[in-house]
Amino acid sequence: KDQTMKIIFKPIITILLISFFFIVNSFAQDTTMISMENQHGAESDKIGDLINESVVDGYFLSTYFLDLRTQDTGGSAQNDKPHHIMVYITDKNHTPVIKGKVGFLIKDSQGKTQKSMGMIMNDGFGTTADMKKKGIYKIMTKTVLADKKFMNSFDYEIR
Repeated sequence: KDQTMKIIFKPIITILLISFFFIVNSFAQDTTMISMENQHGAESDKIGDLINESVVDGYFLSTYFLDLRTQDTGGSAQNDKPHHIMVYITDKNHTPVIKGKVGFLIKDSQGKTQKSMGMIMNDGFGTTADMKKKGIYKIMTKTVLADKKFMNSFDYEIR
C-alpha cells in the first residue's frame, strides 16, 4: 500500500513543483515588465521635445523644449516668453535630483541674454524664455547641489 501511494503522489508532487516554478517565474517576468513600463511612463511624463542630453560630474541632464504657442493654452500664445525649458537631473542610480537650484542663461545669435532661476516642477527644473527669433541660441545651465556645482552648455537652433 505504501508503494502504491508513492507511485501516485510522486508524479503529483512533481507536477505541483513544476507548476509552482512556472508561476513564480511568470510573476517575476510580469513585475519586470511593469517596472520597465513605469520607467518608460516616467520618461513620457516629460513635457516638450528632448533637445539635449549630457553627463556632467556623474549626473545625467536631459533638457526639453516646449513652444507654448503651439499648445492650446488659452491665450498664452501672446506671452512675452512663450517657450518653456525643462532640465531633468538624475544621479548615477537614475534617481531624480530636485534638492538644489538651476540657473538658466540663454543667449541669442545677437548676444542678447536672458537669465532666470529654474522652478522645481515634475521632478525637474523649468523656466520660461523668449526664443521667438529664428537662429541659434546658446543655452547654459548652472546647477548647485548640496555638495556640487556644475555647468552645462549647448546650442539649440530655432527654425
